Amino acid sequence: MIPLSDMGRVGSDVPRPARRKSADTGERSCIVTRQNLPRHALVRFVIGPDGRVVPDLAERLPGRGLWVSAKRDTLLVACTRNLFAKAAKTNAVVDGGLVDEVERQLVARALGVLGMARRAGSVASGHDKVRALLAAGRAAVLLEASDAAPDAAARMSARAGDIPVVHCFNRTELGTAIGRDEAVHVALERSHLADSLLVAVERLKGFRPPAVLAAAACDMANDRDGNG
Repeated sequence: MIPLSDMGRVGSDVPRPARRKSADTGERSCIVTRQNLPRHALVRFVIGPDGRVVPDLAERLPGRGLWVSAKRDTLLVACTRNLFAKAAKTNAVVDGGLVDEVERQLVARALGVLGMARRAGSVASGHDKVRALLAAGRAAVLLEASDAAPDAAARMSARAGDIPVVHCFNRTELGTAIGRDEAVHVALERSHLADSLLVAVERLKGFRPPAVLAAAACDMANDRDGNG
């Protein structure tokens, strides 16, 4: 579960649609794959004053940016081979928990956007309210808890039509973000915050693959059925 205090700190740094075209379309090269990719598909790192590798999701820290594809496996390669030192041509210290820390920050960043959307009044939660928003054609994105009952999640996802469906968060994470204990179905109305959430989620997918989450949800559902 992501503490509310973390989400508060992320709130001012949540991704927003760029005002300048160059910020949107600029590409960077991954230090592992050497592929040129859009910035939203990468995570920026810098070498801190103490020589440690620091993730810079907001892309605001001073220093030369070292970019890695937003994928767990790719970042693991960068860490185990310490490709940061090679790319920066200087000593670089990689903390053992860097990959998990990046995932934690990505989760907190995305849920921070969701919390802002809730405070702006553009979030619907619960089966009936989400279903109504989808039926009205006002939803921009649907979030289904990764540990939701598979049948219920599939039925709601089918109602989403062409809008994106996100499965990156469990029911506790979704609930905490919108001020509830738990939430299974959450939808956002069209707004710049919905766009920002999708950008944040796109990075997170490389650390929380939907297929893995779906399998975990099925296992949890089977466990509940077996214990019931």
